[in-house]
Amino acid sequence: MACSIVPLSDRPDLLPVVAGWYFQEWGGHVPGLRLLDEQQRLEVFLHGDELPLLLIALDGDVPVAAAQLKFHERTERPERLHWLGSVYVDPAHRGRGLAEKVIAELVVRGRALGVRDIYLQTEADDGGLYRRLGWAPLESVQHAAGMPVRIMVRSVAADPLD
Repeated sequence: MACSIVPLSDRPDLLPVVAGWYFQEWGGHVPGLRLLDEQQRLEVFLHGDELPLLLIALDGDVPVAAAQLKFHERTERPERLHWLGSVYVDPAHRGRGLAEKVIAELVVRGRALGVRDIYLQTEADDGGLYRRLGWAPLESVQHAAGMPVRIMVRSVAADPLD
């Protein structure tokens, strides 16, 4: 599938779509959280091409996937600064490598902005997609909701020989 990948700041009109995806997938399970709260939370991504960064994959003009490179997903380890998160692919477009494409573009842009290591948390104990894309397991911890999650890391610092 040929698609383009753009930052949310280039397409602010898509903020409600992405907020709806995130709210339906994760936010609706948080007591008291409203769709409007999710939309407001995403406003931090409406700036130029800098961190934090939310990228959207478009099939033509239709949004089909999104992911974020953000700061401090887990605050108990403040030295772990940059986090991949909120990787989402519209159900009708899953299985086409879109998550991998958006993640790869986030890594490239993050590296250009000086990011050296990117952390993530996943419910998949083996790391699944993320292990295939170069993330290595660090530890298992409890998510705020009480479920176990795996913390992983990937060094994305540019090779000095590049």
